[in-house]
Amino acid sequence: MTGAVGIAGGVLLGRTALKQQKKVFGIPIKTTKMDLSAVTQEIGKAGKQFGKLADEVRKGTAEVRSAKEKAEQIGKILG
Repeated sequence: MTGAVGIAGGVLLGRTALKQQKKVFGIPIKTTKMDLSAVTQEIGKAGKQFGKLADEVRKGTAEVRSAKEKAEQIGKILG
């Protein structure tokens, strides 16, 4: 019962807070809501791209390491 009362109170406060205009030095200021879903999607895409880049770098370092080992083996054989 108290949970439902709390939820109803929260909804009521949210409605009244949205209807109030913000004022700066007595001048009403329009408030706009920002939709951050596009920003979060772009951040997710950037994270995926960074992950792909990290995988490519890791593969490249493995290839360089194996080439170095082969060169050392050839150097030991010739030297």
